Amino acid sequence: MDNLHYLLAAFAAVWIVLFAYLAHLNRRTGELGRQLAELELKLKNKEGDLPDE
Repeated sequence: MDNLHYLLAAFAAVWIVLFAYLAHLNRRTGELGRQLAELELKLKNKEGDLPDE
């Protein structure tokens, strides 16, 4: 039981790294969603510029 503090430190470190990774993924997903919405808007505007056949 002498090395229990190392186990707890490792456990805490793993959770901190996991939380940071999930926060990064969340930010990236939000950014990609905004980019997708922007591209969809540009595509709709582009389709509106085409002459009707």
